[in-house]
Amino acid sequence: MNLLIRFAENTAEISAGASALILLLFSAGKLTRKVYAAQWRSWVWLALAVRLLIPIHFELPRTAVALPAPSPEQGVTVVVPGTRGTGSFSIPDTVSGQERNAYEKKAELIREDAEKRTVPLNTLLAVTWAAGAAGCLLWTLGSSLLFRRRLLRWSSEETDDGVLRLFREERAAAGGGGRVRLMRGKKDAGPMLIGLLCPVLLLPPGLFEDGELRVIFRHELTHFRRRDLWYRLLLAAACAVHWFNPLVWLMARAANRDLELSCDEAALKNADPAFRAEYGRAILSVAQKATQRRAPLSTGFGGGKKELKRRLETILNTKKRRRGAAALCVALVLTISCGAFVTYGGTSPDGRKNREKQDVLAQRLLSVRTESIGDNSAVGRVLGALSLPDGMVQGGMALQTNSEPYSLTVRYTAQSDELLTQTDLSWAYRNATLILSLIQNAGRVVFYVDAPDCAMTFVYTREQSMKQEQTDVRTLSQGASEMEKFLADLNSRTAEDYQMTHSTEAKEREDLLTVGQAETAVEQHAPIILPEKLVSRGRLVLAGADCYGFTSVLEGKSPQPEQWYAISRDGSAFFVISDSCPVVRNLESTETAVKSGGSEASLTALREQITQAQETLKQAQAELENRRKSGTADYSEQQQKVREAEEALAKAKEEFQNRHTALPPYEHRTDDAVESAVYEALGQFYSEPYTDGNVVINAPVIYGSFEEDGVLRVFATVDEAEYELDGEVLNSVGGSRIPMELRFSKDGNPWKLIGRTTAKDGSYFGDSIQDFCAPHGDVAKKMLADYGKSGNFLSGMKKNIQEYVSQTGIGAKSFHSGGKDYLIV
Repeated sequence: MNLLIRFAENTAEISAGASALILLLFSAGKLTRKVYAAQWRSWVWLALAVRLLIPIHFELPRTAVALPAPSPEQGVTVVVPGTRGTGSFSIPDTVSGQERNAYEKKAELIREDAEKRTVPLNTLLAVTWAAGAAGCLLWTLGSSLLFRRRLLRWSSEETDDGVLRLFREERAAAGGGGRVRLMRGKKDAGPMLIGLLCPVLLLPPGLFEDGELRVIFRHELTHFRRRDLWYRLLLAAACAVHWFNPLVWLMARAANRDLELSCDEAALKNADPAFRAEYGRAILSVAQKATQRRAPLSTGFGGGKKELKRRLETILNTKKRRRGAAALCVALVLTISCGAFVTYGGTSPDGRKNREKQDVLAQRLLSVRTESIGDNSAVGRVLGALSLPDGMVQGGMALQTNSEPYSLTVRYTAQSDELLTQTDLSWAYRNATLILSLIQNAGRVVFYVDAPDCAMTFVYTREQSMKQEQTDVRTLSQGASEMEKFLADLNSRTAEDYQMTHSTEAKEREDLLTVGQAETAVEQHAPIILPEKLVSRGRLVLAGADCYGFTSVLEGKSPQPEQWYAISRDGSAFFVISDSCPVVRNLESTETAVKSGGSEASLTALREQITQAQETLKQAQAELENRRKSGTADYSEQQQKVREAEEALAKAKEEFQNRHTALPPYEHRTDDAVESAVYEALGQFYSEPYTDGNVVINAPVIYGSFEEDGVLRVFATVDEAEYELDGEVLNSVGGSRIPMELRFSKDGNPWKLIGRTTAKDGSYFGDSIQDFCAPHGDVAKKMLADYGKSGNFLSGMKKNIQEYVSQTGIGAKSFHSGGKDYLIV
């Protein structure tokens, strides 16, 4: 089915691209008829027909036209009787209270949905297209066969010796046609050539002069020699495949007219004026004597009034016309590139390839789905279908099936410490979730990952997956459409997203570990032997996950740890890192920067001191003024308070200025034209910091760009933050995240921003995004779905901060945002 959908999408793109070329050829019709021979146009139509039948095309990184496509969520729901009760949903014993009531309601909905099937709209469209194409092709072949059968049923072999003699002479002059049979019909139809494999030249009843017969034979044998019946079959096939496009039908009609004109040109090549005159008289005579009944796969000697007029003009025109080799080459290049400037649903080639890979992966995962964790070979096939980060190798596996929850333990080896500690941990969450979905009775998944100087234990249970997905993940592997949506959702997440509620307004989960709970969990994973003790090192980001860090040190000794421990705040991942691991140096440098005052709190404290000093000075000045107004002669005490307050304020400001480093502005560098235009536009209204010396860094996530009516529309969510440098730490002191539409004029370089629309606050937030994204509803849905997820925005901001630090050489080793420290690697 996915292959059929892909063919349908490619056909739509090629059809749209070919339509533009057809309109161009129609508009240049008069000019081409005057300058070029009809054979030139026939070759162009032939090339275009062949191109329309090839369902593949070149793709450009960015296309000019985006065809609207249904979103994956759109579909038609059908009811399948007799399936109620087949849906399964188990509720863990650990779930109770209001949460259990919510799961019970979810279970009832799943049981009700078990008798429903949702057919995606793109599947319906693909099936409709295929049915229409098959129907048109069958109608063409069937009507042609029926037409041939009816005519030949009342026809017989030609017996007139004079007619046969003329036929043999023209056949010999044509240099072919030995397989063509000459027959005389009893119905008033013809002359014509019918039959692809067994060709028959059919003459209508009645008498024809020798000159007329000679013209008829030469014309129809020219059709046979040039294989024009096969040409017409290609046109019919193109119309069948593109039955929904009226321009393709008009193209076929024009091609058939030019086919007759080019046949006349070929038959009259090197002919003298006398034969040309006889040729024209024969066409008019046959038009009067016979009825022109034509099937899709046959030729006709006559035609309508306009066609006859144009043919007579061609016959009488002895002026030599150009072959148009150069123009034909240009037309062929345009024909081959049909569809390259069009994309279905606004999906880029890279995005489409990723989607195709995802569809293939979904089918592969469904094929290895198994009911029992006790089947070793089936479990092995499930593991073999999962993707791993490059450089990570799967080792052995172990099954625990003695008691519930049944568990699967898998060992992996990472080639480097950086691979384990810097690769986003979303791969582990994704694979564990897929295992719990595909192995129907699996309740617990454990990954052991070993690296040269560090190791990780990752544990994920069915209860955790149910809380994260708000459903039983086993129901998400029931069919292809469910699995494709599930995979798309999993692949869009980062490790940090698994510590947030899974909704459009994502919030930090309430069941995350506290520092005390994390310390207890670490002691359970790695028991500490007295006189050692655990020392908390605060929160840190490891493998993209928000973690608590700890070290074990000897009582009464200087804290020189030989071992670091880290546990993710949801308790799933536990890291053990030796002091020889390169990541330890980064962890220690970040900790040193924090201890030396390089944290957000230190500069905040200085600001508070300045604010407090300003308030004290204001109060002292007010007391002094009141003292003066009261007429008291001695107000030296109040003057002293004012001087002390002024000194305290000056000292706080001086200390702040000494600690505050003036930062150069941020300049993003990219070769991508759209991305460059977006950053250039953001520099116009998101570049000035509130505090002099700070820097504003933008990290937009671009969801699509579409050129409409000469205006380039770009949809993006802009993550903007203001940073100050304190020691070796960049502290975020403010920022915003705003979905918006940017409109550019592509006249000139760089492109000019001509307008923007931002999302509204409050209850109008979602509606405003849908309004400015219209008619691209899929873009609006993606923007809304991603808004509460920090992963994409955090990775973009981290990348831009790394670029900024590299460009400016300011020496920052970490940045602080949202209460967390992130390493700048």
